[in-house]
Amino acid sequence: MLMIYSKGYNMRRIVILLVTILVFSGCENFLDLTPKSEVLGDKLFQSEEGFEDALYGVYTALAQKELYGEKLSYYLPDMLAQYYVYENVGGYMELLLTFQYMNSNFTKRSMFDDIWKLMYENISHVNSVLTNLEGRENSLRYYNFYKGEALALRAFMHFQLLNAFAPAYREETVDYPAIPYCESYEPLVYPFRTVGAIYRKVIDELKEAEGLLQDEGSYLNLERVDRGDVSAFMTQRQFHMNLYAVQGLLARVYMMKNDLDSAVIYAEKVIQSEKFEFANKTNMGYEYASCVSRSETIWAVYPQKNWTEVMKEHFDNEQDEPKPNVLLPLNGFYLYPGYYPEGMAPVDYGFRKLYEVPSTGGEMDYRINWFRQREGVSGKHARFYKIFRNAGTVRGTRGIHMMRISEMYLIMAEGLLKQGKLTEAQRYLDSYTQARGFVYRNVTLDMTLINKEYRKEFWGEGLTWFNMKRQNMSINSCLYYGMTYEGSDEVYVWPIPDDEFEYREGGREGVFPPVETEK
Repeated sequence: MLMIYSKGYNMRRIVILLVTILVFSGCENFLDLTPKSEVLGDKLFQSEEGFEDALYGVYTALAQKELYGEKLSYYLPDMLAQYYVYENVGGYMELLLTFQYMNSNFTKRSMFDDIWKLMYENISHVNSVLTNLEGRENSLRYYNFYKGEALALRAFMHFQLLNAFAPAYREETVDYPAIPYCESYEPLVYPFRTVGAIYRKVIDELKEAEGLLQDEGSYLNLERVDRGDVSAFMTQRQFHMNLYAVQGLLARVYMMKNDLDSAVIYAEKVIQSEKFEFANKTNMGYEYASCVSRSETIWAVYPQKNWTEVMKEHFDNEQDEPKPNVLLPLNGFYLYPGYYPEGMAPVDYGFRKLYEVPSTGGEMDYRINWFRQREGVSGKHARFYKIFRNAGTVRGTRGIHMMRISEMYLIMAEGLLKQGKLTEAQRYLDSYTQARGFVYRNVTLDMTLINKEYRKEFWGEGLTWFNMKRQNMSINSCLYYGMTYEGSDEVYVWPIPDDEFEYREGGREGVFPPVETEK
């Protein structure tokens, strides 16, 4: 049994954090609503605006630096997936990049602790919304949307915690203790449920949400439209857990569960909705610059007010002199054009090789436009445009991508491939790669190709790491050339905070990893 609200997880902290979140929910695109931060408890939920503000607070919390504003997008998962080469080897960073999470010298375990704690705090806010929705079916105009979004958000956050802090779904791990599934706002003691039980609960809640959000199609858009007959809450639906995000999440969940037949069904639903399409060549360098793509984004979260400053710090090297043949996507990190996705390699490989950039003429992957070369200086790169662009050149609404249509096409390609439907699988992959400017010719579709596309497509979004975990892939180090780490739970499972075991009989017994290790 586990006390979720152990050591700091008390109701007063929950209330205080909710106030803070509601304050933030009034920024820009959530937009200029007046948060009801002075109203707490039951009074908050006396109006539709109260429910909406509470949900805005949840979305805003997801965009914190400790979550998808940094740690769960371009930072931790992408570092572990070996996207970056670190400038100074040693200290906690060396232990992180060599997967020694439980080493007593690893001083930054708080990164994992923050993710765990903030996710569960956010879950508690969703549970408060769901509790206060009970019996309100006939009094709230958008009851189905409030409940559908809340259920889907709860399922999403538990699923993300499961992906990070528990072993992947395998026959031998189905009955393995994973994480608690919290369904109440009350400070209760929750048991650790098994991997299989968490998957069942996540799928059940997402399917319920899917049913509640069936009227989504008439509202989905990126524009905020203030009309008397439509609440602002029902606009800019790509910033909400909308119907297609729920269906896409079901496709992702089933893929992680290795239920490919079901994954294909839900990915196809999103594609056949015809609500999303690939960006054209011209817009590839613009639609991803810390912006929500008007065509490709299924779901995004709105960033903090300091988003531009955060991105400039990490991804803009215009002021500092770039070193030859390097990109600096993070402070202290080098990304060499000589970097090959399977690990450090000779300089004739690299991101230009990864993105199929020909030496002279021919087809070129449009995604190379994500890398901005320093004007007038050969071989020097200053910006990673998929994440950062100067505010003056931003097109569209700022946001953090949580799901895009390209993921659905890759799920279709993999699922159909493993069903033995090679022709259909190839058709989906070709549709996707044609939109990216490069078509594989005279190459047999296989998982190597699909995994390469995951690495090319989701740089900066954190998905590559979990795709690797699903397959228990071995990892070639970018820190030490020639070193390979075999896939294992020791590599792919992040440590649950020690605080959560302080009052739990048996400590870590039965939960991975069981004990702290020495170097």
